[in-house]
Amino acid sequence: MTRGAHAVDRTHQDDLPTEDVPAGGALPAGALPDDTRDGVPLAGTAPPDDAPADGPPVAGDLPVPDEAVGTDTAAPPLPGATAPAPAATAAAPADPGRGGRRNRRALRGPGLRERRRQQTRAAIVDAAAELFAERGFDAVSVVEIAQRAGVVEKTVFNHFPVKEGLVFEADPPMRAALLDAVRTRPAGESVTAAAGTFVVRAMSGLGAPEAAAGVAEMARIIRGSHTLQVREREILGQLTSALAELIAEETRAEPGELAPGLAAHAVLALYAALLELARDRVLAGVTGPELTAELRARGERGLALLQFGLAGYAKRR
Repeated sequence: MTRGAHAVDRTHQDDLPTEDVPAGGALPAGALPDDTRDGVPLAGTAPPDDAPADGPPVAGDLPVPDEAVGTDTAAPPLPGATAPAPAATAAAPADPGRGGRRNRRALRGPGLRERRRQQTRAAIVDAAAELFAERGFDAVSVVEIAQRAGVVEKTVFNHFPVKEGLVFEADPPMRAALLDAVRTRPAGESVTAAAGTFVVRAMSGLGAPEAAAGVAEMARIIRGSHTLQVREREILGQLTSALAELIAEETRAEPGELAPGLAAHAVLALYAALLELARDRVLAGVTGPELTAELRARGERGLALLQFGLAGYAKRR
């Protein structure tokens, strides 16, 4: 793991409120880092406006193809491939004829304070990823992560209210991308075909050589922590529920109808099976075209079962 964490300079504002971290670990809403000691600003602390915001996918994020399902050139980003990049903040669209100085500022992109917030977030994630890889998720405290990142504990909680958030996004990008693949499928294509094709293409990307180190690292971290395994199952459950709700809405299913849930569970079961297969194979040293081909072949076989039914599968001889 490449060490990317570093201390980040910070701007101090004396009139900002500070609060102690509760015994449970999570901060109250709106809490900001305590950035002074005896009236002296602490070096390496995040800017005062570093409250939680929608950030980049974190280390254990679920894969999302860059392009729409159906394009053969789609290359999914690498889920779990070491620490994420700093949270990108796009410049807000501006009408050059209105707004004057504000519009010009928006066109220039994020200011110094926002860049420092992004640097702080990236430093925290890098530090956490290193420590988790060294000693495991459960053996590392938030205080230790803060110390290695060069920030105070409150700053970590401002960016990540719960420790598991350093590994999994609360609302993974895959959720929106998977639902979009279903919503935008062409006429005549089934839900399982659209969602399943999306899953197979995304998971096949885990065979890329540049993904191997990250996949192996995250496999060790997640499999070494019961807490993370539970959280991963929760995320898959939430994805399943979201897909089932979309299917029920689209088909105008009656309350209690089983078909939407069965279809959603089947698609996410395919995802989970391919993810575990990828982890097993990477840990065994299999990567590159061999793994990509295996994930695609097994994924397409599983998708065929979803699309055409299990009636002829595993008949007793």
